[in-house]
Amino acid sequence: MPTPFIPPLLKTGDCIGIIAPGGQLHDLSTLEQGVAILKEMGFEVKLPRQLWPGTGYLADSDANRALEFHRMWCDPEISAIMALRGGFGCLRMLPFLDRDELLRQKDKKLLIGFSDISILHQALFQINNMISLHGPMLTTLSTSSRESIERLYASLTGKWNVPVQDKKIEILRGEDPVSGTLIGGNLSSLVSLLATPLDLDWSNSILFLEDIGEPLYRLDRMLTQLAHCGKLGQPSGIILGDFSLSLDQDRLESIRFHEEIWTRMLELTESTQIPLWGNFPIGHGADNLPLPHGATAVMDSQHALLSFS
Repeated sequence: MPTPFIPPLLKTGDCIGIIAPGGQLHDLSTLEQGVAILKEMGFEVKLPRQLWPGTGYLADSDANRALEFHRMWCDPEISAIMALRGGFGCLRMLPFLDRDELLRQKDKKLLIGFSDISILHQALFQINNMISLHGPMLTTLSTSSRESIERLYASLTGKWNVPVQDKKIEILRGEDPVSGTLIGGNLSSLVSLLATPLDLDWSNSILFLEDIGEPLYRLDRMLTQLAHCGKLGQPSGIILGDFSLSLDQDRLESIRFHEEIWTRMLELTESTQIPLWGNFPIGHGADNLPLPHGATAVMDSQHALLSFS
C-alpha cells in the first residue's frame, strides 16, 4: 500500500469547520465551550449559518448532513473539519458521499472526531488512503483531559506522530514489537460496516477499539462475531480503550467490567498470540488521546509505547 496522504497541518488563524454527521445538538453550552477552546488554541471556527434543525435523533436529513460535509470539505477557507458529536448517522450518510470530490487532492483536509465518526475515518482511508484524527469532538472538548486537549493541539499543528506512552496501559499479551496500519475506532460502528463496501481488510494493521454504554453480553456478541468472520485473525496487534457502561460507572465495577472484556479478547485471539493491550487512553471518557488513523504504527509491548510514522 502507498504511503498514506497527510492533509495540510494547521497554523494560528486557520479555520476549523464544524459538521454534524450524526446526532443532533442537545446542549448549546457544550458547543459554546468547545468553540471557546478552539479559539484559545488560536483557530477560527466556522459553524453553519443556522444550527442543525434536528430530525428525530439525527442532526438533519441524510442528504443535508452529507451536503454539509461536502461544503466544508470543499471550502477553501477551511483547513480542518471537526465533528459536533457522535451518536448515529454516518452510516446513513454513506450513499450520499461523492467519491470523486473526496479524491481531489486540493480539498483534502484533516477530519477530527470519534465514536460514530469512526465510519467516516474508515471511508476516507479506504477512498483516498488519507490520515485523519481519531480524537475529541466539539461537544466533548469541555470534558476532555488536559493531556487530550494538548495532544489535539499538537496533532493539528504538526506533532501527530509523537509516541503515546501511558503508565496505565495494561500489556495483556506481547513481547516483540509489531507494526501495521493504525485503524479502528468505535466497536459498534465498525461492526455495522461488516459486509459493506467500506469493510476494510484488517490484515497487517494495528487495530484499536472502544465503546460506551454496551453491556458485557453485547460486547461479547460483537467481538465474537468479529472472530467468527475472521477479522480478529487479521491484525498484527490489538489495542483496547475504554468500554465503560457509563461515564459515572463505579471505579471498582469498571475495573471488573474491563477485565471481563480483556479475558474474552485473550480467548478470541489465543490462536494468533498477537500483542493485546488494554486500558489505552481512548474512548468516551476524559482521556481520549488523538490518534492518527491510517498512519503506520508500532506497538512496543516491552515499553508500553505506541509510535507512529
